[in-house]
Amino acid sequence: MNQILDYMPNHKSNKSGGSDKVVRVFAIILILFALGLISVVGYGMLANKNNVNQEVKQKTQANITVEVKDAQVTISVTHDKNIQKLIYSWNTSSEKTIKGSGKYLEETINAPAGDNTLHIKVVDEIGNETTYDEEVFSEQGEDIINPVIELKVTEDKKLKITAKDETGLDFMTYRWNEEEEQTVYAEEGSKEVSTEIEILKGENDLTVVAVDGSSNTTTETKSFTGLTKPEIVVTLSADGSSIDIAATHENGIESVAFNFNNVDYNVDIGNDKPTSIQFSQKLEVGYNRIIITVKSVDGTETKFDGDCSYGDTGNAPQNTTTNQ
Repeated sequence: MNQILDYMPNHKSNKSGGSDKVVRVFAIILILFALGLISVVGYGMLANKNNVNQEVKQKTQANITVEVKDAQVTISVTHDKNIQKLIYSWNTSSEKTIKGSGKYLEETINAPAGDNTLHIKVVDEIGNETTYDEEVFSEQGEDIINPVIELKVTEDKKLKITAKDETGLDFMTYRWNEEEEQTVYAEEGSKEVSTEIEILKGENDLTVVAVDGSSNTTTETKSFTGLTKPEIVVTLSADGSSIDIAATHENGIESVAFNFNNVDYNVDIGNDKPTSIQFSQKLEVGYNRIIITVKSVDGTETKFDGDCSYGDTGNAPQNTTTNQ
């Protein structure tokens, strides 16, 4: 009886262990099958998405045609989506915008004389763009292209203003803020006119107007922040035997060049870029020539070029030139 009781539990334990192994193997097979199914479905969805995106991309391209007749150009646009706007420009002139309202848009514009490039951009209702360029020649075209204005800060911190036109300029004006306009006239037949001006200290608005021979006008306003220049003060001592030289700049002085009676002297200002420096120079009897050039850490520069005499007819230093 004891033997039977001992045997039966062992028999049940072996049978249970075999069932567990089968269940585990079956579970692994199900997991592998599920992973494979997910991979296949995911790949299919990705491929389908790429196909849909490619189809959308092809459909969002507008069809643009250009027809030239005498002195006019007709731009025709068809699209499978609503056209938001048509933007066009000639050569490098400013852009003009025509608002769209459907899937077809036609606009007739005047053609400029000669060979010119027409730039076209169409934007649809979801923001996709289609660009198109066309070389257009018209013998009967008119001068309808506005002048182009260029503003450039030069190496010596001045502002160069340039106006250009494909046929010929009449004049150009400029003014800071609400100050009086300054006019620069172009030579007859000239296609370009330019001038250089000082940039005012602080932040200021510059307005430039360019007008060509057919009264086409371009206006541009831009803000500039002007850098200050060093200040140089040269004074004669009380007894007239020497001069005191002082230079200042709010952001710091980079270097000082000093020439006295055609001899260059080294002015040690240290390495900490001081905002002010001061030194003295004994005068020689008779005529004395003084040239001082101070450069700021901002790259601006002031030059003092003057003379004074020492003796019975001694006089204070006179600055004859100041170059920025």
